[in-house]
Amino acid sequence: MPDTSIPYKQVFSAIPAPVIMLDTQGHFAFANKAAYQILPSCIPLNDGASCIPPDWLATEIDAFLYHAKEEHTFEHCLPADTGHRHIQFTLTRLDQDKRQNGILITLHDISRHKRAEQALRLSEERYRMLVEHQSDLVVRVDIEGKLQFASPSFCMLFGIDEEQLVGRELCPIINSSGQAVMKEAMQRLDCHPKSCYHEICSQTLDGLRWIGWAMKGVVDEKGHIEAIVGIGRDITDRKKAEQEILQLAHYDTLTGLPNRSLLQDRLSQALSLANRGNVTLAVLFLDLDRFKHVNDAFGHQIGDLLLQEVSRRLKDCVRATDTVSRIGGDEFVIILTNLIKCSQAGSIAAKIISSMSRLFQLGGHELYSGTSIGIALYPTDGNDVDTLLKHADMAMYQAKESGRGTFKFFSPEHNEKMLQRMQLEQALRRAIEHQELSLDYQPQIDSATGSINGLEALLRWQHPQLGLLLPGLFITIAEETGLIIPLGEWVLRTACRQARAWQRAGYHRLRIAVNISPRQFQQRGLIPMIDAILQETGCDPRGLELELTETTLMDSPKEATALLKALKRRGISLAIDDFGTGYSSLSHLKHFPIDRLKIDRSFVNDLTRSREDSAIVEAIIAMAHRLGLEVVAEGVEHPDQHVILSDWGCKTCQGFLYSRAVPADEATALLASAQYSIGITSALTPLAKPADD
Repeated sequence: MPDTSIPYKQVFSAIPAPVIMLDTQGHFAFANKAAYQILPSCIPLNDGASCIPPDWLATEIDAFLYHAKEEHTFEHCLPADTGHRHIQFTLTRLDQDKRQNGILITLHDISRHKRAEQALRLSEERYRMLVEHQSDLVVRVDIEGKLQFASPSFCMLFGIDEEQLVGRELCPIINSSGQAVMKEAMQRLDCHPKSCYHEICSQTLDGLRWIGWAMKGVVDEKGHIEAIVGIGRDITDRKKAEQEILQLAHYDTLTGLPNRSLLQDRLSQALSLANRGNVTLAVLFLDLDRFKHVNDAFGHQIGDLLLQEVSRRLKDCVRATDTVSRIGGDEFVIILTNLIKCSQAGSIAAKIISSMSRLFQLGGHELYSGTSIGIALYPTDGNDVDTLLKHADMAMYQAKESGRGTFKFFSPEHNEKMLQRMQLEQALRRAIEHQELSLDYQPQIDSATGSINGLEALLRWQHPQLGLLLPGLFITIAEETGLIIPLGEWVLRTACRQARAWQRAGYHRLRIAVNISPRQFQQRGLIPMIDAILQETGCDPRGLELELTETTLMDSPKEATALLKALKRRGISLAIDDFGTGYSSLSHLKHFPIDRLKIDRSFVNDLTRSREDSAIVEAIIAMAHRLGLEVVAEGVEHPDQHVILSDWGCKTCQGFLYSRAVPADEATALLASAQYSIGITSALTPLAKPADD
């Protein structure tokens, strides 16, 4: 209970504002004279004797204590000799040492303020519409909707004198729908008599104009609506702005086609109709072929013109009831409704492909494009928006993989492959962290002496469920997803660390070859990354060889030459891998600072059976010698291949004839046991052939 001793009484008694104190049980403990004057019948205190507050106050006190607020304010109307008094009560917690020690209540007479509010409200209800909105349209109609009053602005807008308006029905004047608007307003005002709002398009002297009508019921003494007062404002400009916003929100600004948001809405509606009508629906997912090349060659302005012309051709290929949309970039989606046969979707897709294959004349340029299309059908391929779009997208990628310029229906088997691919991608992201990756090393043999003059580092993945996976199963995924960057860095670091270990063991002339992917070679931080790894591992760069494909180098020959020269300055050897399988310009080849050409295994495999392959291999070796380059033959598996390659001057061979790719410890043992040479005799004894590298 709060301390209500003399100091409290002296302090609160001297305060002119009404103050009440409650004890911890919510009972009155003290009130000053000002409070007694306001609540004489509610605070019967005698010499500080505590009493229980009235019910209305006790309810507020209980709510205040229940919600544990710091402060609570409410209003209450009390009877008085001259009418009623409106009092504002403010409850404040009195805490001491974090414990509640009572409640302080301050009172404020707001009766005058309430009377002023009431007078103002009555005044506003009578005059606000006419005084503050004189330029707006003002009307008053009876419960039958007939005009009792119309402002001059209304008469001027509709070109009718007030004398002619009074007694006429309002709705036929402002809207051709007759009494519908007024009946709805009456019904709404019966339930919510404050106001209602309608937007109506009216024929005026200025043409069609949108008018926003705020309608308010006028009630009689019994509370029944006796009339309706309406204020109208011209909102035509706002409606136009809303339409423009709607256009921007749901339509592509370049082509004017529905965008992804509107597509999903229309597809959802189409699915509902197809379900009720038990008909087939098709979703076509289109992607333009070689669109990036158009942008790169002719600029984005021509690319935009191409997208606009493609949009026109697509609309010409489908019915007016179908939907053509652009969902981003060079991707379009078409909804075909009410199909009688599934083959209709294929016929329209073929029509689109034919249209897209015709010549485009854009901005003074003549060019060809094309498209790949994926088709998903309702209900066989999905019965909701997301599933159909996803399956059509998958089918489109299958069409691209089939050579572009064609269409494919969604295939569950292809979907299963895509799911497996996604699962493999997710597992690959965790492989480095979970130490599931390793490197095997395949010896490269001097064809004349049989000595091991190098080892190629080959990546292996010990998948927790699928077992040992070779690069052919996951490198493409790594390239497409960008995982090849951290993966390639791990391979290079691991190989350099092992190379350093062999260098310390005395194999100073041993060369370790590491493959560099196209995406790795194109990354800007390649040189700093290699420098950091060489410094970190202490590997002698002269013992490191980087292998790149012809295609990688020919994507940008000038930049490639500069990068290769930077690597050569560091003492790193360079080799072109899989030579003969890609496109290369001999004029560029002679300027690349490379050391070796690696003949692809596809030529070596049929070396003794194909005259053409034999001629190609011999020509590559001769050309390399003329250019001062060494040659490495991959995939040597038979002694007669070794003999032919050696006779033609191929200095280094690699393949199962000599050794499979083995872990680092086995490679170390091989080096040590063979005393740095496996010997020609043993090399010509084939090992058991394992799975392909």
